[in-house]
Amino acid sequence: MHVRPINVRTRLTLWYVLILALMLLAYAGTFITLVFLNLRKDLDRQLEQDYEIVEEYITAASDGSLNIEPDNDPYFHERWFDIWTTDGMLMYASRPFSGKSLPGVSSAEASEVGFTFHSLTLANQVRLRIMSGKINIEGQWFYIRLIQSEERLWRELKVYVQLLLLLFPPGLLIAGLGGYVLAKRFLAPVDRMAETARRISEKNLQERLPVHNTADELGRLAGAFNALLERLQESFDRLKQFTSDAAHELRTPLTAIRSIGEVGLQNRREAEQYREIIGSMLEENQRLTRLVDNLLFLSRTDAGSFALASEIIDVSAFVRKTIELILPLAEEKDQEIRLEGESFLRITADPALLKQVLLNLLDNAIKYSPKQTIIVVHLEAVDQNALHIRVIDQGPGIPREHQTKIFERFYRVDKGRSRELGGAGLGLSIAAWAMSALGGTIQLESQPGKGSIFTLILPIH
Repeated sequence: MHVRPINVRTRLTLWYVLILALMLLAYAGTFITLVFLNLRKDLDRQLEQDYEIVEEYITAASDGSLNIEPDNDPYFHERWFDIWTTDGMLMYASRPFSGKSLPGVSSAEASEVGFTFHSLTLANQVRLRIMSGKINIEGQWFYIRLIQSEERLWRELKVYVQLLLLLFPPGLLIAGLGGYVLAKRFLAPVDRMAETARRISEKNLQERLPVHNTADELGRLAGAFNALLERLQESFDRLKQFTSDAAHELRTPLTAIRSIGEVGLQNRREAEQYREIIGSMLEENQRLTRLVDNLLFLSRTDAGSFALASEIIDVSAFVRKTIELILPLAEEKDQEIRLEGESFLRITADPALLKQVLLNLLDNAIKYSPKQTIIVVHLEAVDQNALHIRVIDQGPGIPREHQTKIFERFYRVDKGRSRELGGAGLGLSIAAWAMSALGGTIQLESQPGKGSIFTLILPIH
């Protein structure tokens, strides 16, 4: 069964202890290796000193025999060495340590140039360090080996290993406890952030996570969460406002239909009067239908389910046909819609979406412009990269303080007057979204009493 620590604090501590253990093991291995190499180097130096002493007391006779004169060396007989001829014959063997025998000189050892050092383990598990090489004694070549026991080296090394093993577990335990305390301290801001996040709901979205240090990772994490909460609060506020405004706008035509119906049922009336009542109810129904259509359109855009269909559009012909659709509304107010500017302009765009934008702007221009006025639609290509479609009206204009808000949903400059004209404050917000979807923008130039100019800026492909 795979067991995994639950909290980050424990996992961090375990990882810290594991990495520290690996580092200590690497350090201990390196330390033991260096100690071993230094002890063996001291042993090799001892063998070199023994060789210098032994060499002084060895002489060769004319018959090829060796004479050993160790009288001036009180420790001579404690030194372990043997001498061989170059053809593998043992000439002399000093055996101060009883029960230990060495193998003969191999052909590989005899072929070595100079003195070499190597270790050897006997059959009785005794470890030895051997210095071997050729020596010239009065013109004759011999092979000499000096031996030292490595038992002392391994005993000292064992003491170091035991000391490290004795200190290793307590050291890891202390380090683990210290790591746990440090992890708990450093992760305390995370606990406080989690506690604050658990308290946040739709009733207190304005509350934010505590940020103690904006420069470190936890501070940046808290800042990112706070930015997320800020966006959620703005979306939630917009949703609440949208719901409230939509309910209010829907209630107005429904109330009007009910009132008209109740008035019509109070007394018996002539057929013409009932016709007028039904006409008024149909008018309110039309307003309600248009409002519901706009709300459905906005809900589709918010859900991201609106698919664009790009086509090559002859702008002049397209705008002229769009004007023809809404021209009857202008004729009711004895208004003229005039198309000006360049011809033979083509763009790639969604025709249905672009038509919706133009109809919304022209509908507003007709509603807010006085009777017997001219509404101008001007086409212009700017630097051959962008198309400007300007809708110029002669309405009352829009005060500067309202110009940045008129593209918001349900926003009206004059709420009462706009509702009388049949508007719900959704046309410009739909136009702004549609222009963004088409890859363009919408701009407003307006002064009170001098009309307004809405400019659609679209890229020319």
